[in-house]
Amino acid sequence: MAAKEPNQELTIDDLKTEMKLTDEQLNTAIQEPDLPELAACFDNTDDYLEKLELSPGQKTDVSEVKAKTRLNRTQAGMKLALEYWQNKNQLQATFQALLLVILSLLKGDVAVQVCKYLSDKYSTSCPPSRERVLLNHKLSSYRDYLQSRYRTQVSTSATQWPPVPTKKCFKLAMIQKEEIQRGRIDDEFVRLSITGKIDDILLQKTPVNLTNIFSEIGNRRNFVLIEGAPGSGKSTLALHICQEWAEGKLFQEFDIAILVKLRDPLVREAITISDLLPCTHKAMANETETAIMSLYGKGVLWVLDGWDELPSDLPRDSIINKLIRPDMSRESPLHESAVIVTSRPSSSAKLHPRVSSRVEVLGFTPHELEQYFKECLKGDSQAVQTLLERIRENPVVEGSCYLPLNASIVVNCFLSDNHSLPTSNHGIFISVIQSSLKRYLQDRLGKTTPVGDITSPDSLPSEIRTQTVQMCQLAYHGIEANKATFTDGDLAALRITKEISNVGLLQTVPSIISDGHLVYYCFLHLSIQELLAAIHISLMSPKQQISVFQKLFGNPRFSAVFQFYAGITKLSTSRPILSLLPRFLCPVPATVFDLVRKVVKSEKEKKYGEPKPLLLSLINCLYEAEDSSLCVFVANLLNHNLHLDNTTMNPIDCLSVGYFASACSNTSNGFTLSLISCSIGDQGCKFLARGLSKCSQSEISLNLSNNDFQEEGIHHIAEIIENTSSISKLVLSFNAIGNSGLSTLCEALSTNTSLKSLDFSECSLSLNDHGAIPRLLSTNTTLEDLTLSRNVIGNTELKNICEALSTITSLKSLNLTNCSLTISDDNGAALYQLLNTNNSLEHLNLSNNTVTSCRHIAAELAVNKTLRTLYLDFCQLTDQSIEELSTGLINKIERLDIDGNDSITEDGMKTLARHLTTHCSELTRLWIPRHLRSCIETVFRDANKERKRNGLPEIV
Repeated sequence: MAAKEPNQELTIDDLKTEMKLTDEQLNTAIQEPDLPELAACFDNTDDYLEKLELSPGQKTDVSEVKAKTRLNRTQAGMKLALEYWQNKNQLQATFQALLLVILSLLKGDVAVQVCKYLSDKYSTSCPPSRERVLLNHKLSSYRDYLQSRYRTQVSTSATQWPPVPTKKCFKLAMIQKEEIQRGRIDDEFVRLSITGKIDDILLQKTPVNLTNIFSEIGNRRNFVLIEGAPGSGKSTLALHICQEWAEGKLFQEFDIAILVKLRDPLVREAITISDLLPCTHKAMANETETAIMSLYGKGVLWVLDGWDELPSDLPRDSIINKLIRPDMSRESPLHESAVIVTSRPSSSAKLHPRVSSRVEVLGFTPHELEQYFKECLKGDSQAVQTLLERIRENPVVEGSCYLPLNASIVVNCFLSDNHSLPTSNHGIFISVIQSSLKRYLQDRLGKTTPVGDITSPDSLPSEIRTQTVQMCQLAYHGIEANKATFTDGDLAALRITKEISNVGLLQTVPSIISDGHLVYYCFLHLSIQELLAAIHISLMSPKQQISVFQKLFGNPRFSAVFQFYAGITKLSTSRPILSLLPRFLCPVPATVFDLVRKVVKSEKEKKYGEPKPLLLSLINCLYEAEDSSLCVFVANLLNHNLHLDNTTMNPIDCLSVGYFASACSNTSNGFTLSLISCSIGDQGCKFLARGLSKCSQSEISLNLSNNDFQEEGIHHIAEIIENTSSISKLVLSFNAIGNSGLSTLCEALSTNTSLKSLDFSECSLSLNDHGAIPRLLSTNTTLEDLTLSRNVIGNTELKNICEALSTITSLKSLNLTNCSLTISDDNGAALYQLLNTNNSLEHLNLSNNTVTSCRHIAAELAVNKTLRTLYLDFCQLTDQSIEELSTGLINKIERLDIDGNDSITEDGMKTLARHLTTHCSELTRLWIPRHLRSCIETVFRDANKERKRNGLPEIV
């Protein structure tokens, strides 16, 4: 539609032209409704986004293609009409005419929802109404250009190397920052799909459709961070978003969707919006920039792919910094824009406070992996099973195949190398490099020469030796400068020829921004660059190698390069036996030990509970190096305590940690392994069990609290117990193991002779005459500490447990906090008998249960000779309860907790204090209800004076 003069009124003919409607079509409109009824459409708060898809059978009987065409035309007309909403003299003519058009094209509720949707989008406009119309017209040509460009841009084909899955299947999880989950996550989706690549383990993750990643934000700015592990498909997803927008299938609320590859060198220099825009002509970029700035970015979706590939030396005045500023105020030139950013989790921490929501790209579940292999192997079931068996034989490969890129590499190795597979994590990517070199020799040079060992360039054929060495040099230069892309100037500065791009590992990429007038170079994948850089470092002298890593320490990609380096060199660089001695006794030259010390020191300085990804990376390196002596060296630096709490762990991480603990268990020192809230899941338990399978001799304390594993994970934990004799303490709290998992574990523990401490807190147990715990207690002769807190035990099961404990001499601590117990004169006889007959129990915790009478407890306490601590917090005790309890406090009790019992008054405290002046000679710690803390300075002050005169210790 031609642009109108500023004062020219918008007519029905204009709408007809814009929407390409004839008079005959308009005359078929249904009967005109009253304006108040039309206005009511805009108050409808039903969910309209889903209905905008307008698929067949969804409130309309037209075909999907025709429905989408009608919707697009309706949007165009509604946009123009609502620009005049505030113009009262235009309200009736334009709005009435447009509603007639909508209601003639669409049926019933769909029309209502479309009105609501378009009203929300276009009713508020910063520029004057007429200006907005003109600006939208200016954007239309650029919108057409982008749509045409995205439709013709093709993702990597499955026939190319490295291949990708032919089916686009993006499984996403929304990470909720508001809803803290301090326990397990029960969602079925989480059990099947969450692979755990994000640091915020205590935050709830819920499945989310790509179409809804903006709708769940609410009133916050539309700024979405999409995170995923290397090879999870983030870049493919970014292109997919823009292609779906171009096809009218996704995010149609945005006028334009602009894909910006942050690796593009021109991005580093971009100062204005026009510098970022992919355009055929500069004039179009300038005109589009004017429109975007005038609209404050409204209607624009920026898709910024590869935050982790952005140079660290980005200029302060870069337009990227304006798009991702934390203070996107109303005065900011782009505050109405929506932004999607993709990144590796290891590089995106600084974005977390700025984004309105975070989304995780998830990998393959075991079922999806099998389906993908069936697709690649063309339905050959026998070949699929053979491949899966080969994968299961190697835990490293199995643990990395959840990533689509790794899975595609593995299946192609299987097809091309006589069903052989790589055997290590770095071997997966070495196979990519070897395959590319092999293709280059065959397709370009017509040679069938064996490729040789790429980690030793001297063994390579002369035809590819120089190119390989130069690629390694370029990769290292990029890591050192934190660059993922290179220009002709970078190649010239390093005296590297452009011909290396012919090998296939280095791509020549036309800059989107300059529309092909500038090219840059990048490796097929960041992991390829990191592996080649590691090879380059491994070829240096030992002294240079350590010096390089000392310099790279703190570099965002240090960990990845160091892990590949460990796999290549086995960390054998310059490690004389003298390095094991303290430095002050025998100073030695810089070695890998110095680098290890630096890593451990930096992670030990972190606050308690703070994630330690660098330390985890070091543990992975030790697994790649396969040197138990180096593991012992690190264990000594850690004082035989490895705490990785709140550090996200994937299956390979779990395998490496298990291997590390096994290597350290062969020493005389005990070892503590704490993996609280690491989101290891059932798969993680499987690989942890494999790593721990060689534990021996030393005692290991293993804390797996809050790790989202369930019955399947418990089967693998049972394997650890059955295959090792080292686990002395096991904490499984806050995992939904359930009654079946409990039975499995107790059966494994029945013959265990090393376990001393077992924690089942909040494990979704509902026990009442279940029998698993009593059977365990009757067969296990070493258990000293049992915690069953926050499960439904029931009085019947309590009776069975107490009966089993009556003759046991090993158990010293029993924790039954919040187990739905009721202890009264009529209930609890078994507990009373336990206190009377058990000769080993020293600690009893009954907190958060209902204790209506303490008469029998006091009677048995009076004869008990072993109990040292008694917890009765939040048990609904009264002054009467305190009076009854006092009569039994004549034994060896050292600590008594009665906090949280709000019914106790100061009179109750006086009763207790009078009794304590002459009794309970061992009592030194007393916790009373908070509302009575003033009694410490009054009632118990006088009691302590009397105790002192009687030769008793002071109570604090």
